[in-house]
Amino acid sequence: MNEVAFVERREPDWKRLSYLVDRADASVRQLTEAELREFIRLFRNVSGDLALARTQSVTLELIEFLNDLVGRAYSTIYTSPRHPLGRSIVYGIALAAQAVRRLRWFVLASATVFFGSAVWGYAVLAFRPDTRNIIITGQFRDLVAEWKSGKFPEATGERDIAATVLYAGNNPYVSIVTGAEAAGSFGIMTAQRLYDNGLMLGALVHELQPVGRVDHLLYSIAPHGVTELSGIVLSGAAGFSLAWALICPGRRKRGESLAHAAKDGLVVLTTSVVLMFMAAPIEGFLSFNAHVPNAWKAAFACLSALAWATFWIGFGRSDEERQAALERGDAPRSGTGAPSRRDDASGLPAE
Repeated sequence: MNEVAFVERREPDWKRLSYLVDRADASVRQLTEAELREFIRLFRNVSGDLALARTQSVTLELIEFLNDLVGRAYSTIYTSPRHPLGRSIVYGIALAAQAVRRLRWFVLASATVFFGSAVWGYAVLAFRPDTRNIIITGQFRDLVAEWKSGKFPEATGERDIAATVLYAGNNPYVSIVTGAEAAGSFGIMTAQRLYDNGLMLGALVHELQPVGRVDHLLYSIAPHGVTELSGIVLSGAAGFSLAWALICPGRRKRGESLAHAAKDGLVVLTTSVVLMFMAAPIEGFLSFNAHVPNAWKAAFACLSALAWATFWIGFGRSDEERQAALERGDAPRSGTGAPSRRDDASGLPAE
């Protein structure tokens, strides 16, 4: 092959393809219909040039140049198009709901450990009062005394902001640790943290009952508790899913099983952290504000519970069902929501 003649003859097409690749870097939608067809034609021709150069050329620089150009063009065609920020956010929210539904049994296990330990803590103190000094110790004893007083610090803008910052720093950290410890402890540390938090809640209810402060407790934690407790339960579910991947990897190696479980586990763990951040301003400005009537707090908690239940059950379900249909191969045909005839996943029309 006469390389000089080859380069002189084919170089204009290479430069033109490089120009079109640069224009379509953000999205192939940047190209007109004529340019898109030209892009496809040039991509195929330059791919042939690369094959020819690899078999007949001895110039490494030429082969590397053509390989890079073809690779960039391929990525432009076959990479999924970038979506607007708003659409990406909606997709991420739907992904969170779908991941939680897929891990529903781990969510149930996490909720069982947390609320089961709360019932256990209440029952132990009710039937074995002599265990009080074992369960209620240190800072928890001071916390119980504060709740028994039934008083909150005076609500001010500065105090509410400071409380929100405190909760936004501490609670997400607890969520991350609860989920992350599972991989290193096969779920034992995750279960321990859920148990400890649930036990404290049950013990607190028992201690406040004789002084008639249980309603005060419920009204005070309900507004943010719906979101915050959902977060702690989801962090436990994420941890349990990772732990189960290590305990029962199936036919995969444990590392592969963990990587597979992490696809949903990390989404759910991230969701739990987001819930903790969302609960922080509610806790800082509403839950412990004595100026807000209890009826308003109860209404807010009920609306939050209804909204979250609706979200977890239904949001993104149509996309989930559509994806399942595609995997089964029984998706509706073109005209009813299925992709029309395409040359590839990028959405380019077939020639």
